[in-house]
Amino acid sequence: MNLQNVLLNTIVFSLPIIAVIYIFVGIKLLKQKVDGQFNYFSALMFAAAIYALGYFLSLNSQTIEMMIFARNFANLGVIFIPTFGILFVAQFVKKKIPGKIKFLLAAVSCFLWTIYITNPLHQLAFNWVELIKVNGFSVASTSKNIGYYLILGYYTIFIVFTMMALMMAIKKSTSRNLIKSYRFVLLTTQISWLAVLVILIGLDKYVDPTPVVILVILAMIGVDEVKNDLFELEINRWKQTFWNLGEVAFLINSDREIICMNPVASLFYEKKKENIAEILAILDQGDHKRKPVKIKIGKDDRWLYVNKNNFDTKRKLVSYMLVDFTERHQTELALKESEERHRLLITQMSQGLAVHEVLFDKSGSPVDFLYLDANDSYEKLVGLNRQEIIGKTALEIKPEMDKKWIKKFGQVAMTGQPITFEHYDKYVDKYFEMVAYSPRFKQFAVIISDVTDRIQAEKEIRYLSYHDYLTGLYNRRFYEEELKRLDMPENLPITLIMADVNGLKLINDSFGHVMGDELLKKSARLIKEAIPENNIVARLGGDEFIVILPRTDIFQAVDIINDLKAKTANQKIGAFEISISFGYEIKEMEDQDIQDIFKRAEDDMYRHKLYESASIKNKTIELIMNTLYEKSSREMLHSRRVSELCRSIAVEMNLSKDAVNQIGTAGLMHDIGKMGIDERILNKLGHLDFEEWQEMQRHPEIGYRILSSSNEFSEMSKYVYQHHERWDGKGYPKKLKQEEISIQARIIGVADAYDAMTGDRTYRKGLTPTEAVSELKRNAGTQFDPAVTRIFVEKVLGENF
Repeated sequence: MNLQNVLLNTIVFSLPIIAVIYIFVGIKLLKQKVDGQFNYFSALMFAAAIYALGYFLSLNSQTIEMMIFARNFANLGVIFIPTFGILFVAQFVKKKIPGKIKFLLAAVSCFLWTIYITNPLHQLAFNWVELIKVNGFSVASTSKNIGYYLILGYYTIFIVFTMMALMMAIKKSTSRNLIKSYRFVLLTTQISWLAVLVILIGLDKYVDPTPVVILVILAMIGVDEVKNDLFELEINRWKQTFWNLGEVAFLINSDREIICMNPVASLFYEKKKENIAEILAILDQGDHKRKPVKIKIGKDDRWLYVNKNNFDTKRKLVSYMLVDFTERHQTELALKESEERHRLLITQMSQGLAVHEVLFDKSGSPVDFLYLDANDSYEKLVGLNRQEIIGKTALEIKPEMDKKWIKKFGQVAMTGQPITFEHYDKYVDKYFEMVAYSPRFKQFAVIISDVTDRIQAEKEIRYLSYHDYLTGLYNRRFYEEELKRLDMPENLPITLIMADVNGLKLINDSFGHVMGDELLKKSARLIKEAIPENNIVARLGGDEFIVILPRTDIFQAVDIINDLKAKTANQKIGAFEISISFGYEIKEMEDQDIQDIFKRAEDDMYRHKLYESASIKNKTIELIMNTLYEKSSREMLHSRRVSELCRSIAVEMNLSKDAVNQIGTAGLMHDIGKMGIDERILNKLGHLDFEEWQEMQRHPEIGYRILSSSNEFSEMSKYVYQHHERWDGKGYPKKLKQEEISIQARIIGVADAYDAMTGDRTYRKGLTPTEAVSELKRNAGTQFDPAVTRIFVEKVLGENF
């Protein structure tokens, strides 16, 4: 048997079988849409089937006419293969081709096929065709023309486009699976260059490579497409199961690439920054362990259970399904945290907690309760040892307990109604806030909080809101509220006593507010002691006090006033005699206005104060001078010398006798304001610094305030105030100049300066009289009044001016 004939027959008669297979595959792939579009590879299969069938018919043609017809039928497939090939490759690499280009490609194929079928008219494809019999088959011998090479050029365009499109797709793709498919199709289509090469060098007259190349390439690509088709069937099967699932589901291949995911998974992955490998590594930790894994989605942490299954072992497809466990996981964590918090709350909270069970008698009345448990804070707060009280009854621990507590707690245990109250425990001397509630029937728990500090603070606030902070007496607010409350017919007659401490301002200015406060406190104590108990004594403010005496008639009121005067007589603060002026008025009729009564009592008090205050102020000023001299003997001698010099100047100026006496007294008291200056500054050995000098300059103003409080000294207070003013207006405290300064102050200024210059100081020797006169003359007209200075120098000192 001729082996060549056997192989040739096998190849030739396999062509119809191949055509049938191509048609079958094309029909199958036609049903498989690509992204909802027509599958161009099915059209490629149909074109290949037409070519295979036409080529078979041409080989078995008996006449030249039959062969040309068969070749034209085969050429229909050949010419449309590159058209459908370009469209398939574009679809394969997901490159969209516009409709105009598709129309142009179809037009090119139709044009080329028209050239072939009309060749006898113009012979553009072949100049001639002869039928040659080879081993019983018909083979065409042709003379090729330009039309034939147009087809070859169209195939070249198809192959070049396929190469470029697939290489770009390989470069851009990140999927290993797609890259493998692109490379397979790219390498397979390179076989086409073999056919082109054979035809170009003319070897096709011996053997035609076209059918073998076309059929082999399409067979290989067809096998790959069938595999992809079967793969898509598996994907669709997965989708039918997982697509509408409410949980995250996705499918990965052997390269650990996600090849399909349901809509929920798409939402899950669109917020992820990690790559797939990192996410799968996390998910695999929870696989088969029923252990949730934490995945961050956006800004939120989600806890997921992982179900991993080998969906298709042959194709190595693995399915993942993620069940969102976040809410349940958070609930479990919250429950654990809550349990831990409650445990810590009970064991470590600062409040005391004790649980009890109520004991009842036969009639159902609570008679006692049993300690079931208590925390450490309860032991610390109530002073009962926790281990010693658990299991014992309340009456065993405290037999003297009031039975009302047992009844009260029994109601809580039986009704479930909680109660809150405050209780003072005399055994531990503490105030407790107590909350009792029923955790279960016939049981009650008590939470106790130490509120001792709060209760005491509230008492302090209440006390301060109704008491004067300095004297401890009631304040004006309390007085006004009590006056309204007591202003009732049943309290008539109501006596109001007003009291005013004399000389308070003078004491404050002279001896300081500390001494003034002591005066007020002692005066308040004396008034309080003289008033019968259960009556209201209040400080209205400043140096004024008031007493409310309900059901007190005029006789009783007079007795109380006399007691007040006797009690306060001959009382002193240091060397200062306490003087208090009193006034009173009585409301006897219901229709009398209590505020009118208050005004009359106040007026009565001021009438007494007019003559009592003047006397005490004069005594106080005398006391102030004596006190100043006690603080500094130097000041005493200085004041006396200045007083004598002032008298001498006034006599030489021919002033009246009263004026001479007045200026002599003013000279004596010109430095009385130094009573308000710190003794450390007065007796300082060296020079005063700036702040000390500023303080010393206040003494004229202080002296003015002291003296102006007394009618007797009010006139000379002005002289004391101005005695450090200068003729040129550069003195203090008001910077008065020339005649704006009283003549008395100008006289004191000259006398004061001369004595100060001639007196010795610890830090300097005093000037001689001659040197002091020179200074007076030099400063006359600037510091001193020139006329007063001339009279002092010439007539008092007997020196030339």
